[in-house]
Amino acid sequence: MSRNNVTFKKESINQLVPSEKRYHITDSKIPGLQLVVYPTGVKTFILYRKIQGIPERVKIGRYPDITIEQARNQAQRLASVITLGGNPHKDKIAERREITFKDLYNEYYQHHALKFTKRPLDNKKMMEHQVFPIFGNHKISNITSDKIRHLHSKIGENRTGATANRMVAIISAVFNFGIREKIIDCANPCTAVRKYKTVSRDRFLNFQELEAFYIALEEENDLFRDFFKILLFTGARKTNVLTMRWADINMDLKRWRIPENETKNGDINIVPLSESALNILKNRAYLNINSKAPSPYVFPGESQDGYLKDPKRAFNRIRKRMKIYDIRIHDLRRTMGSYMAISGASLPMIGKALNHKSQVSTAIYARLSQDPVLEAVNMASKLLLRNQ
Repeated sequence: MSRNNVTFKKESINQLVPSEKRYHITDSKIPGLQLVVYPTGVKTFILYRKIQGIPERVKIGRYPDITIEQARNQAQRLASVITLGGNPHKDKIAERREITFKDLYNEYYQHHALKFTKRPLDNKKMMEHQVFPIFGNHKISNITSDKIRHLHSKIGENRTGATANRMVAIISAVFNFGIREKIIDCANPCTAVRKYKTVSRDRFLNFQELEAFYIALEEENDLFRDFFKILLFTGARKTNVLTMRWADINMDLKRWRIPENETKNGDINIVPLSESALNILKNRAYLNINSKAPSPYVFPGESQDGYLKDPKRAFNRIRKRMKIYDIRIHDLRRTMGSYMAISGASLPMIGKALNHKSQVSTAIYARLSQDPVLEAVNMASKLLLRNQ
């Protein structure tokens, strides 16, 4: 049932009452713009146009959620799309079927991140906390470079530039995965994001802090005390020490072999074991063999995996006893590299000891290796003053 063309006005539309059958009125200003009145009283704007020769009704939105002016603007936009050969009706169907960022990330996580990336669970937690609440449910086509830049800036201001950069790197990897696997057909919105310039952290424990560290360790139980000392004496990464297995340790050769699937750089890492580290491991091996339930792990725990979980609480207790709060667990690894540099070890030697794949990772220790440089400068100065 239809009624004559009228000029849409708020007062006249409000006066329209429902009947037993739905009916519509047509706007005299915009060709094809109609208002359908349903028996329930719902009033909906539509555009009635032939699309590729076939009459179609394209829904615009309910009144009064959509104003008359908004409906007219939308009708004109849709009419332009149709004139240029488009099909708004099919576009809406395609949009409803389009994958969301959260859905795409789940595909990426299951088929790529778990197999080929480091710390996939940590990265997933970052997405769940930082990204999903913002545009996890957004369609991929709605995620623009501007939105990524805004989120990058927000995280950079509230947290750190490094965290913001890491977030963008993960999002970029998700888009690249979707494009490569032909799940999505769009450009990567992260390519235009300018990342924060970050400074490599060079914090390590000086002699006085080391003394305080050893004293603070004495109040911990054997498990945590040995764990943190092995971190310090090997310079290994926390995750690798947590999952350290007896099967990978060779006491005779004084080395610890970390399999390639457990290393950050994807290569087998051979960690040399100092006498200090060996003494701790020998004592732990004795305790393990004579325990009621020997463990395959050097640092066993009650977790489902069987090894010690992240010991942040223990380290916080240690920091509190030291009354030094700006140190992190990873600084113990950096302390080993720093003291190697101070003692005159070359950068390649430090990189080999810490299993750095890139020289960039080792470069921060160059500023600490000053004794050989000072000796060379003094020698040159003496030569310059020989004839004075």
